[in-house]
Amino acid sequence: MNLTCKNKAGTITASQVAVCKLGLLGLLGALLAASCQMTPHVRNLPVVADETPVEQHQAQLRVEPTIALAGAQAALSSDLSAAPVRSPAPPPEPDLWRDMRAHMHLDLYLDHPRVQQELRWLKRHPTYLKRLQPRLQNYLPFLYSQTQLRSLPAELALLPIVESALDTFAFSHGGAAGPWQFVRGTARQYGLEINDWYDGRRDVVASTQAALDYLTYLNKRFDDWYLALAGYNAGQGNVSRAQRKNPGAGFFDLRLPKETQAYVPRLLALSAVIKDPERFGITLPKVEPRTTFHSLNTHGQFQLTKLSEVLELDMDEIYRWNPSLNQWATPPKGPHRLIVPAAIDPVIAQHKIDAIPAQERVDWQEIKVKSGDTLSQIARRHGTDVTSLRMANNLRGSTIRAGKKLLIPKHAAALKTTPRSAKGEVDYVVASGDSLWTIARKHNVDMIKLMRNNHLGPKDTLAVGKTLKIPGVSGQTRKVTRKVHYKVRSGDSLAKIAGKFNVSINQIANWNKLDKARYLQPGQPLQLYVNVVGG
Repeated sequence: MNLTCKNKAGTITASQVAVCKLGLLGLLGALLAASCQMTPHVRNLPVVADETPVEQHQAQLRVEPTIALAGAQAALSSDLSAAPVRSPAPPPEPDLWRDMRAHMHLDLYLDHPRVQQELRWLKRHPTYLKRLQPRLQNYLPFLYSQTQLRSLPAELALLPIVESALDTFAFSHGGAAGPWQFVRGTARQYGLEINDWYDGRRDVVASTQAALDYLTYLNKRFDDWYLALAGYNAGQGNVSRAQRKNPGAGFFDLRLPKETQAYVPRLLALSAVIKDPERFGITLPKVEPRTTFHSLNTHGQFQLTKLSEVLELDMDEIYRWNPSLNQWATPPKGPHRLIVPAAIDPVIAQHKIDAIPAQERVDWQEIKVKSGDTLSQIARRHGTDVTSLRMANNLRGSTIRAGKKLLIPKHAAALKTTPRSAKGEVDYVVASGDSLWTIARKHNVDMIKLMRNNHLGPKDTLAVGKTLKIPGVSGQTRKVTRKVHYKVRSGDSLAKIAGKFNVSINQIANWNKLDKARYLQPGQPLQLYVNVVGG
């Protein structure tokens, strides 16, 4: 059998060779099929001792196609083995944004003017999310995981960005605190503890559970996620009243507070950017879908300096991951939880905590002075002496007032270092009239240490509003300062505002260059620098 493959030029290209081979395989396959059809006739021929030429020809028909097909397959296999082997495509890099997109279900109303307005802001600030990258990596994987455990829209995980830019110490002019911006009443309604030791609004684990509980309730009440979000911002009562005035209307048709009218579109615009960043010319920061922290059980109150030693974790790192803690120990009545970064092995860390006997977990007891108490009475009551009480509480004399908190050492060794002497850094916002010398004296720290801690020289100018890190503050309660924009309301006075935010009248006057003798006007803007940590 003679098969030739030539083009008009008399030459054969590589592709034509392949076609010829395929044609050959096809022909051989047809011959093989023909042989299979002829075989029954051969088997039906009479059996004789010697094969006739016809029988020999039939036998050849049965064998030759098989041999030819095997040869063609071998040639083709040889060509394929010579081709370069491609490596499998590498798996895509972990990407939280990609994971979230698969579970974003809300209609984003991209054509609505209010959503368009928020999109324009994001386009004008394309690096906004990049500046939040550390907070996004720390908290967003957890927030997203919690929405998915409840089968909620992934867009809800973005709400703390709208609420607080994911600042655990965020504090509003209305007293809302934490990443989810809970006011005290709603926080307590949804199980968040707020006391001298602990503020659950700043606990990312507890506040996230409370916020998702609240949002789930609001969605059940209004049967509409947009109205649920509006209720989260404005209060469910305001949304219900707006509905009564306009029955059957959706979010965009209701008359709601101005802030709420922008609040929901802000979340929708942010979701749109996350869903399709290229469409809006924005590059998203890298955020991996990995665990960033673990929760450990302290079983009861635990002194933070001891946890720092046991876990080999710096005090500043403990406070950074546990912004809900106001004091030198975890709260006496709970929650008995410590959050640590994911780099720490949770099994080993938990074992180390469990190994500390309960009576050795706290060296100090904190009490409140009652009316009529004296230092000597308190010392006798708690089995210590007046000198130890003075040392522990930085007291010069013996005068104490009702309501003041005192630390009581449980044993003499506790006096070697008071829990408040190891509090780590404190945030301080520079006010008008401040200098390095006055700030150092106010916080009882060395001025050289203050300058070194903030990379400042002795002649550097301190800008009002600049945040300084005060090193190792001794005898002070924990402080984290945030700038609060406040608009004067009808009936406000300097004294009333000062009491509300726990600042002094002189501080408000200095920060805003006010004449204390003049009355405040409703709507007048004020800037306040508030310590957002209680205790």
